[in-house]
Amino acid sequence: MVDQRRAPLDEYVLPLVRYRTRTGVVVIAVIALAAGLSSPALGVASPADPSMPLGLPWMPSALAIAVAACLLVKRAAPVVAVAGAGLLVVLDVAAVTGSLGLVPVIALFDCIYAAMLDERRRIRHLSLATAVVAGVVLALVWIVAGDVDLANGLRLAFALAMLIAGPAVWGISVRQRDELLRAESDRADAVARAAAAEREGAVRDERTAMARELHDELAARLSAIALQSAALAARQPADEATAASIRAVRASSVEALEELRQLITVLTSGRDDDEVAVGIDDVDALRGDAERFAVELDAQVDLPVDAVTSAASHALMRIAREALVNAARHAPGEPVRLRAGVDGDVVRLEVENALVPGAPAGGGTGLGAAIMAQRWRAVGGSGSVGATADDRWVVHAEVPRQAVAA
Repeated sequence: MVDQRRAPLDEYVLPLVRYRTRTGVVVIAVIALAAGLSSPALGVASPADPSMPLGLPWMPSALAIAVAACLLVKRAAPVVAVAGAGLLVVLDVAAVTGSLGLVPVIALFDCIYAAMLDERRRIRHLSLATAVVAGVVLALVWIVAGDVDLANGLRLAFALAMLIAGPAVWGISVRQRDELLRAESDRADAVARAAAAEREGAVRDERTAMARELHDELAARLSAIALQSAALAARQPADEATAASIRAVRASSVEALEELRQLITVLTSGRDDDEVAVGIDDVDALRGDAERFAVELDAQVDLPVDAVTSAASHALMRIAREALVNAARHAPGEPVRLRAGVDGDVVRLEVENALVPGAPAGGGTGLGAAIMAQRWRAVGGSGSVGATADDRWVVHAEVPRQAVAA
């Protein structure tokens, strides 16, 4: 998730230029170089003192270039940058101008601040120790020069303390602020993950309870039907039609019991039912259903391997089974024609049978049609169920090949 919080002002060097980026580092180095090269000519900084050992006219420009180099490596090598900037400040006071130059002092301030933002504690400690050493050396230079009385010494000590402690405290506070923000963000993520886990646990518990209810109630009754029908079949009924009906009842109850067990497995394992259910490409399963329902089936399924997702295939299989059940119930004895195939980006299923003369259109409560419509809508498809002008009942469904189970 993208963080929408606006960065604090101290994160910017210029508008749209962040401090802790490569661009920010380069921009600060360029500004320091330009200031260092132009300040002597503008009278802002002290020129080189000819009486100093390195009081050459071009030395302030050389110092400016060296300062820019230190600023360029302040993130890659913080200790080196702090040591270099501190050395340049001492060199400026002891051998070039005899005073604190504004650009070298600001460079040392920035290098110390950048070092305190580093995540490595050892680097922060080494950088701070290096800055303290630079301050002590600078104080010794002034003391050796003999220009320091008590008042000036106090002012010098205060200035050096602010030069070192100021950026160090500021950098430490900014780093701690960032750590607190990260900790708060991690806490929020942990809370979100805990809430998601709690929701998943609640769903899992509900599915387990549902599976338990299905097993305790429906499985027992289906098992009883299967056992009773087996007992009836063993008694050898008087006529073959009765025997066939009993065999059909037993076969249907056994199949329903197996599907119920599959559903219970799905509920307890958290999988989608498409992983265990048969698809429309299982023609043998379709013919087995037709035989159990005493339906004469003419089935032709033309689906290449992996031509359709399991969700779409399973939905079409459920629709086809419902159509066979409706045909057996409302048009007994009439043959059923089933066709399924790929047409572009969709898979088409058509199941039709003749209407029994005198039977009412629809032949029932409409629950079967509603179930079929629910199946194709669940995978983003469409369809229709109804009678045609030539007295035939047609179930037509189209589902996308890349359908996703709802």
